[in-house]
Amino acid sequence: MTATITSFVEALISSFGEAGYQGEESAHFDAASGQLVLEGSTTQVVPVAALFPAYASCADAAARARLVAGAVQAFAGGSADVPADLAECGERLLPQLWPVEKIGARQATLPSGFDLPHCGLHGEEPPLERGEGLKQQLLGVVLVIDFAPDGVLPPIETPVLSKDLLRWGIGFGEALSKALENLRVRTKKGLAVEKRWEHHPSGCAQSAQCDRFDAARCALFPRLVAARKRAEGAPPEEGGQVVAFGTSSCVLAATSRNALGLCFMGDVLHLQLPTSGPSGSSPVLLCTTPFRLMKMRDSAAGGEAALRHPLCQKAGEGFVWRWLPYVPGGPPLKATGEFSVPEDQAEVDAILAAAEKGMPVPVFSRKPAGSPADKASYASSASDYASRKDAANALFKSGDFVKALAAYDAALAAGPPGDAEAAVLHANASQALLRLAEQDEPRRLPCAAEAMKRAVRATELDPTYAKAYARCAAACDILGEPAAAAEARAKAESCLAAEAATKNAKRREAEETRKAEQERRAAIAKSVEERKARDALLARERALEEQKSEKEGADVSAHLASMLGIDASLAGVTGTCNSPLPAAHNNVPGVFAK
Repeated sequence: MTATITSFVEALISSFGEAGYQGEESAHFDAASGQLVLEGSTTQVVPVAALFPAYASCADAAARARLVAGAVQAFAGGSADVPADLAECGERLLPQLWPVEKIGARQATLPSGFDLPHCGLHGEEPPLERGEGLKQQLLGVVLVIDFAPDGVLPPIETPVLSKDLLRWGIGFGEALSKALENLRVRTKKGLAVEKRWEHHPSGCAQSAQCDRFDAARCALFPRLVAARKRAEGAPPEEGGQVVAFGTSSCVLAATSRNALGLCFMGDVLHLQLPTSGPSGSSPVLLCTTPFRLMKMRDSAAGGEAALRHPLCQKAGEGFVWRWLPYVPGGPPLKATGEFSVPEDQAEVDAILAAAEKGMPVPVFSRKPAGSPADKASYASSASDYASRKDAANALFKSGDFVKALAAYDAALAAGPPGDAEAAVLHANASQALLRLAEQDEPRRLPCAAEAMKRAVRATELDPTYAKAYARCAAACDILGEPAAAAEARAKAESCLAAEAATKNAKRREAEETRKAEQERRAAIAKSVEERKARDALLARERALEEQKSEKEGADVSAHLASMLGIDASLAGVTGTCNSPLPAAHNNVPGVFAK
């Protein structure tokens, strides 16, 4: 019997029930995150997507049964759980890279009140968003407990949740610092410095540790990339470091002026590495966007440097390391002589053909990196794309599905501004094919099959697009695949739930921002009023002091006048007087004595 992810999930749920776990009835599989969630007295989350490749590769039913039993023992028995005490984690607490989509999908499966603590590659606060150009956030950092059992089970990484940090009594930053130190220790215990990279003849290097933490190691300790060297005798490399985080165990590195090295990187990243595991499992690729490693000025200075986030790695005096999406000749350097990372077989072939013939290596145009100048150069093509898309939608609404299908393909040829937009076009084309399947009975199955193909392509471009999964389900219904249809609908529902969770999070963030702004303004107003009250009080105190000084001066003058026998009204008069003093004054002891 061929193993499917559905049969694996059913076997797990059944075995959990036999083991006496109380959450069997509430078990549900979240296709978007690849997690099986069982909500009993305690919530158990089983990483089905991570375990399924091992399940699918089992030789027979007995081997599959042993793997299921091992999984139940690990999760129901608590072996793979996050320890209750921080000290029990030891060196198993480690940082890991997750795509931002996976973080969002995992967050959506958590019970109310629970969070998945995470941050960006440089410590950016959540929520992380893909954004555009240099502000893209494609990868996030989470904390995991590494569980490497002996036997049939593959290694398991259990994510650390907010409740775990609360139980440990520390914050995410402190836990991350401990995890980073554990990763440093693990790195030092691993391969020697000169063996950490394997170099292809093209000059492209591949990480050699292959312990599921290669990507985290290179991304969070950039000096490992900056310090890499080619084999002795190899010519020196020109250009900056360009890195692709292919999978958690595969990092590719070359320099921006090494055309063949970048060609090999693109070939491995887009053509050789599998974009998905066995049927139904989650994609294994971390990110298909290459990054440029940069030294940038450190905005923190003096005392602020001591408060720097643990992921802000120092690159020299006054500088820190930063990862930026790579575009040849793009910002912020806009360097000349840089080459592209090819994205398909045609681009790979074009680079190799040019190199063989000694001709200039082509540099392929990509979507704008975000600057106004870059976007202006794409204005005409963007306008062409928008008009073609509008024309296709109009044809679809009019019911001319054949012409609409051709128009959607024309819009795709014009170049959508991003993968998400391309996913919409493929999903719309799938819907047009589904309508044709309803109208043309003789061609019902071929239309449904093509609709399925286009919808699957849409999910590959945008794994969070619910409509694409819904159209997969509709095509499966026509093709007589109820199990696949149910799985696709489950993914659509998960995407909708994740989207709703993201919107709610943004709404909460906006409300918190508004509240914080109100509190800030109220604090400023209060401070102004308090300052006015202090100024008024000081003014009153000065007036009283002046009155007191005047009264004391008058009292002294009156006293002197009484001593000298001068009229009190003249006591304060100053100046020269030539009149002789009264005789009585000459009788005052010690005064004007002659």
